[in-house]
Amino acid sequence: MRETVRQETKAGGDRTRWSRWRLAALTVPVITTAIVTLMAATPPGGSFPLVLAAIPAWLLSGLVWLGALLFRGYRRSRWVLAPPLAALVTIALVSLEVPMKAAFLVSEPALTRYVESVPGERRWESTRDHVGLFTVSGFFRQDGMTELVIAGSGGFLEECGFAYVPQAGGWLPDFSSVDRLTDRWYAVCTDFD
Repeated sequence: MRETVRQETKAGGDRTRWSRWRLAALTVPVITTAIVTLMAATPPGGSFPLVLAAIPAWLLSGLVWLGALLFRGYRRSRWVLAPPLAALVTIALVSLEVPMKAAFLVSEPALTRYVESVPGERRWESTRDHVGLFTVSGFFRQDGMTELVIAGSGGFLEECGFAYVPQAGGWLPDFSSVDRLTDRWYAVCTDFD
């Protein structure tokens, strides 16, 4: 009798480990892909290299999920909905620009201090400074407006960053896209094509 109980417990333990392994095999690719996608959406204009990494990662995650649907136990499990829900939440966050706006809000005090520390009327200067959660690769200052170019942002022929205009109604040059973040800050992109 005790032998039978021990064998059933061992078999049940194996089933639990197998279920955890399948759950990890199903969710880890999607979570990793979602993190890469959110990181790609953090700089203004996105990060072209991370977008290139996220596309095949989503395809691989989708294939893993479709492969998991071949197992009847997964089709009946509520965890089978986790990957599509994670994908939908990620797409919603990216389309609402939540990663970029959240990173900007965390970094805004540091960005403001940085811009206000730039002396005088410098036209263009190349740099490599870590400011808040962003890396500034250069800045342009003219007529009170300061543009910070964020390293790794934008697309193939696009440069993106932030523009700081301290006075209401101040001069803002022609950018390809301008999104107002606060009273003084704008997310800006310039296309070179």
